[in-house]
Amino acid sequence: MTQAGKTRFGVPRPVLAALSMMAGVGALAANHSLVRLVTAEVDPLEASALRFLWALPIMLPWLLRGRGISLRTRRHGLHFVTGALTVIMTAMFFIALSRMPLAEATALNFTAPLFTTLIAAWLLKEKVEFARWAATVIGFIGVLVILRPGFAEVPLVALLPVFGAFLLAWWFIAIKRLSASESTATITIYQTLWAALLLTLIAAPVWITPTWQTLGYSAAMGALGTTGIIFTSRAFSLAEASIVAPLDYLRLPFIALIAYLAFGEIPDGVSMVGALIITASAVFIVRRAALVERARLRMAQTVA
Repeated sequence: MTQAGKTRFGVPRPVLAALSMMAGVGALAANHSLVRLVTAEVDPLEASALRFLWALPIMLPWLLRGRGISLRTRRHGLHFVTGALTVIMTAMFFIALSRMPLAEATALNFTAPLFTTLIAAWLLKEKVEFARWAATVIGFIGVLVILRPGFAEVPLVALLPVFGAFLLAWWFIAIKRLSASESTATITIYQTLWAALLLTLIAAPVWITPTWQTLGYSAAMGALGTTGIIFTSRAFSLAEASIVAPLDYLRLPFIALIAYLAFGEIPDGVSMVGALIITASAVFIVRRAALVERARLRMAQTVA
């Protein structure tokens, strides 16, 4: 650091965090779009496995650094749980991305903060004020706007990103517990290893040999997915979550633009309204939770 709050390049930390998050979000949006190209030839389960198998070589520098110090852990059980959750979430999301409009699948997957609020209140006994409950209810209204039950037939595949978001909320809680004792490198390595192994085993019955072109797409998918995770992790290390987390919702316009340019997909007006409702409510919940936590810490410091 050359000055407080600035990096050695003279860029303020919040600005660099925002740029890192935008780069990560862009990489993840491109990753989601490539799923459509890969699943045009292979089963979504195989595409899910390829995404993590290609990520393994990217993990090598972390594995080799410090003679495998990143592999040292006493929490193998919780690492397996996060890996298993990743497997189910990835498979469900890839199936949805392969069979429904990309922007709609992404918007429905943004319901994770809504489920996190419910789980935090029920399981963790966290006090959730009225404003966050109201935002949660509004967010689920956004889901109904997109699905339109009673007005249009709800395809089963549309429920997959919603259920995946429910599992993602549990994944958030598991990662939070792991982060108390494990490094980001250790968490990422074990999650990648377990996901690659389990998805390969699950996809084995439907596995076919992909063409070189599809292998290239899947390699890019794996590289972009891992790059997105690295950039977003870096962003969270540079600035507060209340600044960084809402930027994740830039994935929606990014992927809508890519879907239009690459596949000619134009989301209908009603779906876009629902997507905006979900996004706005989720951003509010994230920001509100950060403000409450900041106030709690400030009070604790005052008492101390």
